[in-house]
Amino acid sequence: MGRGERPGNGLFADHRASEGRAGTRAGDPVRCGGRTARGGAALADQPHGGSLPNRQPGAGRLAITAGAGAGASLRAGDTVSIDDVYAHIDAGFGAALEELAYLVGIAGVSASPTEDLALCAQAVQHSVCGSGLRTHLIEGFGPPAVYGECIVDPGRPTVLIYGHYDVQPAETSAHWQGDPFEPTIRDGRMYGRGTSDNKGQHLAQLFALRATLAAHGELPVNVKVLIEGEEEIGSPHLAELVRQNRHLLMADLAITSDGPVHRSGMPQLVLGTRGQLGVELCTRGANRDAHSGSLGGLLPDAAQQLTQALATLWKPSGEIAVAGFFDDVRPPTPAESANLAGLPLDLKDHFSDYDITELPSPEGHDYYERLMLRPTMTITGLTSGYTGPGMKTVISSSARAHLDMRLVPGQHPDEIFRLLQVHLAQHAPMVGLTRLSSIPPSRTALDNPYVAILAGAVEQATGVIPFVVPSLGSSLPNYVFTDILGIPSILVPYANPDQNNHAPNENFELSRFKVGMRICATILEHVGRHTVERSEGNVRLEQERVE
Repeated sequence: MGRGERPGNGLFADHRASEGRAGTRAGDPVRCGGRTARGGAALADQPHGGSLPNRQPGAGRLAITAGAGAGASLRAGDTVSIDDVYAHIDAGFGAALEELAYLVGIAGVSASPTEDLALCAQAVQHSVCGSGLRTHLIEGFGPPAVYGECIVDPGRPTVLIYGHYDVQPAETSAHWQGDPFEPTIRDGRMYGRGTSDNKGQHLAQLFALRATLAAHGELPVNVKVLIEGEEEIGSPHLAELVRQNRHLLMADLAITSDGPVHRSGMPQLVLGTRGQLGVELCTRGANRDAHSGSLGGLLPDAAQQLTQALATLWKPSGEIAVAGFFDDVRPPTPAESANLAGLPLDLKDHFSDYDITELPSPEGHDYYERLMLRPTMTITGLTSGYTGPGMKTVISSSARAHLDMRLVPGQHPDEIFRLLQVHLAQHAPMVGLTRLSSIPPSRTALDNPYVAILAGAVEQATGVIPFVVPSLGSSLPNYVFTDILGIPSILVPYANPDQNNHAPNENFELSRFKVGMRICATILEHVGRHTVERSEGNVRLEQERVE
């Protein structure tokens, strides 16, 4: 299959056999209706019968046509089972696979931006519009961000769905089984860069909207969608985008589907993310490398200076030695500790792939607390001198190291950077320090009413009670919702634990792709049972709505 081309019938034949041939399917778009955004910005109705933008001249295209059931509405007293929505998901699954394959075929690597980023934004905009939302691109904040909305009733909750269309680099190598941007299906998985991180996961949400509209004729909640193109490089423009479009993006709840389910395979709700601070340490000696015999012991050794500086950052036990680093760390609440204690753990199995048999525990905290609720400092790169074959007897004139710090609620990247500056000034004044990236941490309270609502929805969709965990170990720009918009934000991951995101052979299990659609549709239905009361900036979630 060529890049950006529509996959052939043979690749997806097994999954298209069950598609319905009449009426409105989940793969068919349904127009939300002629509305404007709450912020006053006009939203363009894109032509539903058009094709997705081509990645290159002559590339295949995925046609989207209007469904026969568009325009129907759900009246009070009507009974439509969530099983009807699931049936539309099943019927449209072949179309979902084709659309995902098309999106994966557009590279969209934000670390080395090309025209593919703009093409991917256009394709995602078409997918959002094809899901019944009115849409436009928000430009001027890095690559275009795709916005869409469907406002059905101001008295119902508004859900903001967040995702990203950019992907990690994927150099073709012996480690990739095929071209990373020519998706293939084998052994019940679709392989390709972006299948799970994050194109497949936000596309599952969009197909949940389509199936809900096909079954009900309208959405049970107000929906807004924001899909950006810089997440893989730290979302440097997202905070300003949200600040300047705060009224447009305001909602009652933000939902992100990114990352994997629990390693055990169980579904999970994640209530936060660790923050991140990336820095570079640099030392410089002479203006060029010099002979280590002729001038050794006379000229400064940049590599030695850097390693000595790095050694001051940790105690011999491995605990971070920067003064004040832990001062603002908030301890886990009793409820958070109880939740973590209930999570399954098999360390031997967990680390068998890494040839690690024992984990150091410099601070005495257990596994999940260290993973989710404690900050870290990691050397992610060291560069100096010569490490090729044989020997090269030189004194290094420069040396660089990259540090990655993961932060938790109570810490802020600005303050941690200041503490690091103070530490290096005292212990290694010859070291230069440069800030590379930062994301504040984020957390939604365990007792927020939406947590129980979403947990009930996931249980209905999957048949099992999900784990509820306080945080991811990794970082996402979750703070733009909790801190800037001031709303709860919950992550509902769909991907398999061995998705290989950021690594060769990234993949998405097809069964989890479909279950993700079911989960999202059920969440919308459960949230839609409630009404919200808004007054003087306060929002209160009311009892279940009865029709």
